[in-house]
Amino acid sequence: MLPHHFRFPPRTIVAPLVGAIALVAVVGCQVVKPSVGAGVASAASAIPTVEFDAVDYSFTTPDTLPAGITTIRLDNHGQEPHHAELLRLNDGVTFDQFTATLEQEGESALRLVSGEGGPGTVDPNGESEVTLDLKPGMYALACFVSGPDGVPHLLKGMLKPIQVTEAFDTPAAPEVQGTFTMRDFTFDMPATLPAGPTTYTVVNSGPQMHELNVLKLAPGKTAHDVVEWETAPSGPPPFEAVGGMEGFSAGGSGYMPLDLRPATYVAICNIPDPASGVSHAQLGMIRQFSVTN
Repeated sequence: MLPHHFRFPPRTIVAPLVGAIALVAVVGCQVVKPSVGAGVASAASAIPTVEFDAVDYSFTTPDTLPAGITTIRLDNHGQEPHHAELLRLNDGVTFDQFTATLEQEGESALRLVSGEGGPGTVDPNGESEVTLDLKPGMYALACFVSGPDGVPHLLKGMLKPIQVTEAFDTPAAPEVQGTFTMRDFTFDMPATLPAGPTTYTVVNSGPQMHELNVLKLAPGKTAHDVVEWETAPSGPPPFEAVGGMEGFSAGGSGYMPLDLRPATYVAICNIPDPASGVSHAQLGMIRQFSVTN
C-alpha cells in the first residue's frame, strides 16, 4: 500500500514492517484531543463534523466517533503529504491482534479489516473532507503514505484505534450532484466537472479495494506524466495532492465533497493488485478530467 511519495508504485508494506514491532507498539500512546466541534451538530438534522489533525507523524483525533452519517475533515499540518484511511476491524479482532499480525505478515493482515474510506491525500497545509456512513465497531486509522526515506507513516506513529459507537439517530445523507463508480480497473465519472463546491457519491463496484484520490496537474502535464513520475521519480512531482476518497472494500460507498478550481486533474487509485503487486493506476485506473466554470 505504500510508495516513496504516496502510494506509487504498488503499496506493499511487507518489507518496511520487518523489525517494526516497537514502532507499532507505541502507536496507541499518541496524545489525543477531540476538536472543539467534534461530533456536535448545529441542529438535529445537521451532519456532525469531526476534525482529524495530521502532523509528521501522528494523528490528533477523538477516541470515539458516532455511528451513522458523519463528516470527517483532515487538516494536514505536517511537512509531508498525509491521508486518513479508516479500516474497520472484523468482528472479534482486536486492535492489538491487528497490529501484531501487521508486524508478522505485512499486507496479508488486511484480511482482518475492511476499507471504510476516509479523507484522501493532501499536500502540506491542505484539507480533505469526506462524509461516511460509519458502522459501529473498532477501527484502525492509518496513513499509508511513505516519505523520501521509503518508510510508511503508519510505522512512524500514524496508526491508532478509534471506536465507533452506536448512535440514537443519524442525519440524512447529503445531497449529491452525481455518482463516481470505481471498478477493476477504471473510474466511471464525467470528463468535465463544475468548479466550486459539489458533492459526489463514490461507490466501489469492483471486487478489489479501490480509492479515488484527486491530483491537480501542473500546467502542461498529463496522466501519463503522473504514472511516469511515480514509477521513476525525478524532480518535483507534476501534480498537487488535493484530497479525494480513501479505499473502500467491495460494495463500500461514501460521499466526497469537492471544491475545485478550474484546471486539469486526475482521479487515481494507487492500491496494488494482490496477484501481481502492480498498482491499479498502472493497470489503467487513472482518469484525467477537467474542471471548468
